[in-house]
Amino acid sequence: EEKMREEYARRVANPQKPFEVPSAEAPVHEVVETGAQIDLTRLPFHVQHEYDGGPYITSGIDFTRDPLTGRSNVGARRMMLRGRDKVGINLTAPSDLREIYLGCVARGERLPCSFAVGVHPLYTMAAGSRSIGQEIDGMATLRGEPLPVVKCLTNDLLVPADAEMIFEGYLDERGYIDNEGPYGEYMGYYGAIHMDPVFTCTAITMRKDMLNHTVLHGGPEIRRNDASLIGSLSSEARVWHTLKAAGFD
Repeated sequence: EEKMREEYARRVANPQKPFEVPSAEAPVHEVVETGAQIDLTRLPFHVQHEYDGGPYITSGIDFTRDPLTGRSNVGARRMMLRGRDKVGINLTAPSDLREIYLGCVARGERLPCSFAVGVHPLYTMAAGSRSIGQEIDGMATLRGEPLPVVKCLTNDLLVPADAEMIFEGYLDERGYIDNEGPYGEYMGYYGAIHMDPVFTCTAITMRKDMLNHTVLHGGPEIRRNDASLIGSLSSEARVWHTLKAAGFD
């Protein structure tokens, strides 16, 4: 544990790449649901905090590709249940995904998007870090070895082949059209209701023995919520690198 910071820095200094595996070899494609089979209400969405605006899955890792540049984008996003095949996502704060999506809305285009639920904590750490180049590479880099990915069945995106579950679909071209929130945030207060995009699910794929994964974002103590703990190692490593670059040992 005392060497985690150094190991993080070592892995970042040795970039890795993903490699594609066939659908038949991907654990996350063992079960496939499309069309009328899709029913998000059967999945373990739940209310995490007393006054949340609805049931959530909080561990979603989003995968998109900028249609103008071809650059992959990866982020961490909560999903608020809105129906059998729809969820609202929090896309209010400045982010690469927000800029990509606003460009699509201006052009009247849907944005293909997939969410992974249930991944290695290192993937979540990578999703919470901004980087240059293909962001999906960051998952392989923190993994310390090439990352197995599989192509989605209803869109053209690559996702981790070893995830527990994938929601495939798209972000609605209508823009910020539905309420999202309130939600218990990491600082111990509720975030306000705001307008956000709608994600429509076109396929659910999962392992046969799928394990649901939830992330605790908010709470009265920072040390008890997952969001802060996941981000603390990368923050420590960045501070350490900055101090070394400035001549402090």
